[in-house]
Amino acid sequence: MGRTSKRIFEPCCYHVTHRCQERRFLLRFEKDRANYRSRLREAVQRYDVEVLNYVVTSNHVHLLLWAKKAPDVSCAMHFLQGNSARDFNRRKRREGAFWNGRYHATVIQGGTHLAKCLFYIDLNMVRAGVCRHPFEWEACGYHELAGKRQRYRIINLNRLLNCLACDSTDAFEQWYQLTLTDKLSSVYHAREPWWSEAAAVGDAEWLGRLIPGLESGAMEEIAMDDDMILPNGVAETGVGYAVNMNTREQKNFWKSLGN
Repeated sequence: MGRTSKRIFEPCCYHVTHRCQERRFLLRFEKDRANYRSRLREAVQRYDVEVLNYVVTSNHVHLLLWAKKAPDVSCAMHFLQGNSARDFNRRKRREGAFWNGRYHATVIQGGTHLAKCLFYIDLNMVRAGVCRHPFEWEACGYHELAGKRQRYRIINLNRLLNCLACDSTDAFEQWYQLTLTDKLSSVYHAREPWWSEAAAVGDAEWLGRLIPGLESGAMEEIAMDDDMILPNGVAETGVGYAVNMNTREQKNFWKSLGN
């Protein structure tokens, strides 16, 4: 039986992924990755969205965003993808598409699910075998989250702490470094497709409120760390779920978030 809970109309976290045209390495040069970060900083100044984490790779980007409404994400991404593509085409004196169609956004529940997604983004270049630690990759949020970059910051750390129910920057930085070190100690870093392909990720109750009428069979159980402790010292337990949708369902779901 479908759920009848009232839909959530509140600020949400979004994991946005966007690939370059034909998965080409159009962002392979640091100057283009730096330009993208500059445009990202400009986007959050113009629109009501905030960045919680990010990584700009050689052929795609991951953005962890917070917004009061889904249309705010759409406006910011329209500005970001349009201007970054024009900048690149102008510099290279080229024409044609830069991005591979529309970006994909996954709505993420705060707390443990957000923390898991945060570190999934951090480990992107490690999974790809490009580096052994995020600090070796300049175009990522690690340098801000670890307190190593103070100028030209993009991430809103206060917002991230709020989403993680943490009220201390020092406690967060200690938790962040210890948790990241623990995750880096693993020999194998598996790709977790639900963060980039699902419509939403969270626990069953939250998903039921986000998507009224959602059938339990539409939720796919995902792997969650049993020992994930948040920076406030609380160990959140429970099972995580991902909701997958086809293109049409995803489009209707996204529209519903803006109503």
